[in-house]
Amino acid sequence: MKIKLNKIKFSKYDPRDVVDEEYLNELAESIKKDGLWNPILVRNLKNGDYELISGGHRLRAVEKLGWDEIEAKILDVEDSMAAILSIKTNFLQKNLTDIEEGKAIKRIIDDFGYTQSEVAKMLGKSQAWVSNRLALILDVSKKVQDALKEEKITTTHAVLLSKLSKKDQDNFLAYILEKNLSINDSREALKKFENKTIFTIGYQGKNLDELIKILQENKINTLIDIRQSGQSSNKPEFNSEILKREFQKLKINYIHKPELGVEYIIRAPYIEGYLSHECFKKWYDWHLEKNSFKLEEFISFLKENGRCCFMCMEQFPRPNKLQKHFCHRDFLAKMILEFKTDNLLLKFENRIDL
Repeated sequence: MKIKLNKIKFSKYDPRDVVDEEYLNELAESIKKDGLWNPILVRNLKNGDYELISGGHRLRAVEKLGWDEIEAKILDVEDSMAAILSIKTNFLQKNLTDIEEGKAIKRIIDDFGYTQSEVAKMLGKSQAWVSNRLALILDVSKKVQDALKEEKITTTHAVLLSKLSKKDQDNFLAYILEKNLSINDSREALKKFENKTIFTIGYQGKNLDELIKILQENKINTLIDIRQSGQSSNKPEFNSEILKREFQKLKINYIHKPELGVEYIIRAPYIEGYLSHECFKKWYDWHLEKNSFKLEEFISFLKENGRCCFMCMEQFPRPNKLQKHFCHRDFLAKMILEFKTDNLLLKFENRIDL
């Protein structure tokens, strides 16, 4: 049936944020030439007016043409179903942006108390689809939303970014745009970007089972043994060949880097107080330089190997309780945290001594 345009009200559940004026003009010309092929959908209001469910562009187009009335199909539906139909008919016609869909879904959930699963079922979509659309408005920064609207990134990029803090989203977004990363490249880069914490541990005061438990609790992927010697006379279970075998069973990567360790002839007099802390630190700096240690390459190696933990013998990295000396793992961890770079994928920001 035909109803007067002045009796039709736009719904608060209209999911569209922006009207495409170019499309609207094209539609008006088409309707002027060929007529209105599909009626709009409305529902009755108590005061005798009608609320629009679907057909916002068509309604605006005939208004432009100066029509007084429009062909409409009147549905008898409640508020919640009207809201569902509004978004469902629009996304079936591909009239909405992903962010508009997300806003509409959130409004439906907030107002009617539906779960994501229930909304997904009503819309004929997967729960992951609904969750991803919500992430675009609940969990992403304005810069990410703007980049998505401007089609600088895809929806999949935006959902990937939603897993980060708002500050990190903006930083990583800039990296994606600068490097023009595909979604697959973005996923790989994100692994390195999120890998920001360096771990250290000493096995003194622990048995092997205790050390393994701590590493597993902290989801360590790679244990880097930075002892100069891979042998332990007091605790043979910490000999490098045993550690390599045991960690292989646990799917923890074990790597021995003796070039990062300290020779006994230096370590012993330092522990016994014959070398000062300053002297010991300078010796370690010299030792790394002598061995052509390249910090940037080492940091890149750490980023590639997931959550990495440096292991040495000392219980603590710094003087603590009965331990009066520093461990060289403290020096190494500090170097990594203090490394200056503009490359987001080579930055470590946190340190945890287990």
